[in-house]
Amino acid sequence: MAWGMRNVVISLFGSSIMEGRVDVENVDDRYYMILQKMLSHRFPEVCFSIINGSVGGWSTRELMKHLDDYVLKYSPDYCVVMFGANNHDHSHPERILAEGEFERLMDEFEARLPERCHRIGAVCNPIVDENHKYVKSKDPVWIEALKPYGNSLDRLMEPERESARRFYREHGYPIVDLGTLMRPDPARYLLAEDGIHHGPAGHRLFAEALFQVLEQMIIANGDDTNGR
Repeated sequence: MAWGMRNVVISLFGSSIMEGRVDVENVDDRYYMILQKMLSHRFPEVCFSIINGSVGGWSTRELMKHLDDYVLKYSPDYCVVMFGANNHDHSHPERILAEGEFERLMDEFEARLPERCHRIGAVCNPIVDENHKYVKSKDPVWIEALKPYGNSLDRLMEPERESARRFYREHGYPIVDLGTLMRPDPARYLLAEDGIHHGPAGHRLFAEALFQVLEQMIIANGDDTNGR
């Protein structure tokens, strides 16, 4: 008996790194387009729909207010989430999370995502401090905020990267840790213009790392044609 194509929905949820469109002239060079092509070649009998529910600049609090509209209504089979960006945006103090709020929001995400949806946790990449506008800023607010971290936005973000890693490990999420993968040479992967968003090599690395995780999950979960 012949079966129709298997449809697999992958949801992406996070801020601008996950949104993946900053200064990428060729749309095909975005990590999720590369990922979709890799998955489709690997599993030609599966139709992969990638829903990007990420919004650049938003904190975890802002994102979680839209979990229903940007993720849940699509009933994803897999969800790739990146927690921990823009939660200490001193240019927009209304975004700054209270102590313990980040952990509560991650717990809410875990509780509200259906059990049938397989989770993947992504960890935010390093920052090339000398290229980032907040590190170069003469704004007293940013000078004061970065002072305890040796004038390093990268160091300011590391506690939240570690909180995300800990959350993912506790809940059994496979992890794509850009903070570790890019650490040996972040300038190779990030835009020289801003020191945080991905250049072509960064998009390629992210896509390949996600593919390695998703390939194994799709086979293990029977979401390839052999599982139908």
